[in-house]
Amino acid sequence: MEGRYPNGLLLAITNCNDASKRDEFARWYNHIHFPDVTASGIFKHPIRFANTDPDSPRGQYAATYETDHEDAAIALADNREASAKLRPDGGRGSELIESVFVDVFKRTGGEFSTSVRPTRGILLVLSNCTDPSREEEFNRWYEDVHFPDILNVGQFHTAYRYENVNPESSAKYLAIYETDNADPADARAQHTKLMEGWGQQRHLFSDMEVVSSMTARRVWPRLD
Repeated sequence: MEGRYPNGLLLAITNCNDASKRDEFARWYNHIHFPDVTASGIFKHPIRFANTDPDSPRGQYAATYETDHEDAAIALADNREASAKLRPDGGRGSELIESVFVDVFKRTGGEFSTSVRPTRGILLVLSNCTDPSREEEFNRWYEDVHFPDILNVGQFHTAYRYENVNPESSAKYLAIYETDNADPADARAQHTKLMEGWGQQRHLFSDMEVVSSMTARRVWPRLD
């Protein structure tokens, strides 16, 4: 989010269902789908990332859309209604897209940033706290211990945390860490190496369930 910390975030993890047409898929996503989703003004600043592991079962691509809508829980429904008025023909879809995970999240906690640096890639983590009685403790650990530890290592420069507005979703929390390394998989590997010896009790929470994680490089809009 490049230093912005909006009230809400739409996260879409997708696949292109025909590997031979990934360029066509990218053109549609960047130049047709993004403008269609943001036309109403409810969602803005779309950014698309490609998984550093293109064969991952967790999804090939991730896209984020920001919103300052007062109620993140109804932002997607309001956007669909507005889009229907703008494009009564139903919009411009693609038969190439396969949805893996789509949900809207609301901002939770504070922003953590070590410097103003470009966002060339991200580490994305979807998680749950498996023990409801420790939910508050989990949230405090994430913000008071985990985020500072991640940023102090230096491979990731900004972190954001969100809570899912959909209570039926497989993942309640979303954390996004930004890096200026053009190879975010390398940033993650270097981070893991530098974290060795810190002690499991500090950088892990026993009741944290990681639903999905990926490192992904930025593909659109491109940085100069």
